[in-house]
Amino acid sequence: MDTREQTRTRVQGTQVTNPKDGIERINAIRQIVTEKQYAKIDGIMVDLFSASAIIGVYDNINETHQAKYRELPVYRMADIAFKIMNK
Repeated sequence: MDTREQTRTRVQGTQVTNPKDGIERINAIRQIVTEKQYAKIDGIMVDLFSASAIIGVYDNINETHQAKYRELPVYRMADIAFKIMNK
């Protein structure tokens, strides 16, 4: 199976998503917050706390920075979000 292909299936209770672009990635992260359920995005397990931090930062930055932020890998988004939260 091509890992670049978008999938939304449950594997042992975990939602697995391979988004094709940044908008789909952000939507998948928002879904984690909405459902209060962890999921695997781009092969990386994302928990509710990390998803909330990512969405909190994303919603509070301007559109130019949002475009750059959503193109980052999930682990980098989380790293930036936690650095901003700790200031």
